[in-house]
Amino acid sequence: MRSALFPFVLVVSALILPSVLPGQDRDRKADSEILTSGSGEATFSPQRAVLWIGISSRAATAAEASSQNARVMNAVLDTLARAGFRRDSLQTVAFGVGPNYDYDNGNKLIDYEASATIRAKVRDLARIGRVIDQALAAGATDIANVVYESDSLEIGRRQALSQALAKARDDARALALAAGGALGRLVEVNARDTYPYAYQMEVAAYSSQASRGATPISPRDVTVRVAVQTRWEFVPTR
Repeated sequence: MRSALFPFVLVVSALILPSVLPGQDRDRKADSEILTSGSGEATFSPQRAVLWIGISSRAATAAEASSQNARVMNAVLDTLARAGFRRDSLQTVAFGVGPNYDYDNGNKLIDYEASATIRAKVRDLARIGRVIDQALAAGATDIANVVYESDSLEIGRRQALSQALAKARDDARALALAAGGALGRLVEVNARDTYPYAYQMEVAAYSSQASRGATPISPRDVTVRVAVQTRWEFVPTR
């Protein structure tokens, strides 16, 4: 595991703000406050990858397009099952059928298109490229996303939060000293994730034409990033 901190721009303000944390004495109000921000991150090696395998078919009627797509879906599912995936672990996460129009020619109906997406979880990261090739060879039309997951995500998030808050506190203490005072109580803190909460999504786009030979896939680390915004009481000493 690797961790790093990235400071945000710091702002110091002398404002009369009555906000207090829940459970604190509301009669105590900070006459002056210091505002700081901090960020933290933790990086882990992934334990698995999730593939979104897309399948689409076009035909003159909606029923025909759906029927064709169902046949291709079954072929892809059978291929993945032979590759070692349990059928109950392969999930259909999207499905749709709709018309295609030529909007430049009076909204003329062209045909109908059926689409579906299969979600497959790959635990052996060395097999990602091979699984992609097998799915495309069976009739899949695209691989929309490759998402890497780690079992240590929540642990890393808490570590990153602790680091971010420590950085914000250190900066607030330095500002208070520079302003001729001392750092008082923490008035308010807000935290937010600064990464897509899909466990570090890495987008990859492939086509059946591009899958000649083995598809090279290098697993990417899973990175947790958080940021905090804090408000502290400023206590003048002179």
